[in-house]
Amino acid sequence: MRTLTHEVDVLVIGGGTAGPMAAVKARQADPALRVLLLEKANVKRSGAISMGMDGLNNAVVPGFATPEQYVREITAANDGIVNQKTLMAYARNSFGMIEELDRWGVKFEKDETGDYAMRKVHHLGTYVLPMPEGHDIKKMLYRQPKRARVEITNRLVATRLLVDATGRVAGAMAFDCRTADFHVIRARSVVLCTGAAGRLGLPASGYLFGTYENPTNAGDGYSMAYHAGAELSGIECFQINPLSKDYNGPACAYVTGPFGGHTTNAKGERFIECDYWSGQMMWEFHDELQGGNGPVFLKMNHLAE
Repeated sequence: MRTLTHEVDVLVIGGGTAGPMAAVKARQADPALRVLLLEKANVKRSGAISMGMDGLNNAVVPGFATPEQYVREITAANDGIVNQKTLMAYARNSFGMIEELDRWGVKFEKDETGDYAMRKVHHLGTYVLPMPEGHDIKKMLYRQPKRARVEITNRLVATRLLVDATGRVAGAMAFDCRTADFHVIRARSVVLCTGAAGRLGLPASGYLFGTYENPTNAGDGYSMAYHAGAELSGIECFQINPLSKDYNGPACAYVTGPFGGHTTNAKGERFIECDYWSGQMMWEFHDELQGGNGPVFLKMNHLAE
């Protein structure tokens, strides 16, 4: 086992979706910066959208919703346990990011006039933007850091952030999961792009990877930030999703809702007011099962093949 040392200007940890985009933005801000993108798998097929996605569930597009409306709706869906400033920042930058992804070649569904073909599943606003060819999105995201000449390392698992005597983050430590080599990366800036913490508990099925969230999003960034002295917030707000039996994916109908699918009980009756995830939706699930009307099904057999 060897110990290897690196020095860069900007270290981006996580090569899923946010990481490549953050690395590109750093290079766009200053092409002279040495930017290193560090990934524990392989950036070509890593992260929650490694095999693609079929739509954006939270696209704030002018004419369909406003940032203020989006913040109100997401706050209500999460029973108020949110950081509204963060939500507002996301909402205000959402459309600009969609336009940039469009320029990069990501194909969003559009209507006959060329406008984005939005679909409604939320209570108030219309936020779902389908991606008919979303299986290629990760390939497109991978091309951008390569074009921007971002340095990329694969198979390096970051474990801790380096903190100097003043408490400032100054890099990270990682190990190569194939060779066991130890890496010390010194950096002037570190950006954590490690995704959600989808594995804080085990699913009811007992399947280790049977989670709604990408199972490799195991909370690495939360752990590193915490050990470096950062304040964590929002951990008390967690999402429990109904999952299809023996399938690692969502069973909630908001995924198929824009195409006509919906949730029913064992009698074939619809019992959910709105299929978009919320505490209310999960309570409706609970009441239906406790009332002896289970199991619950995702009804799609009325749809065209």
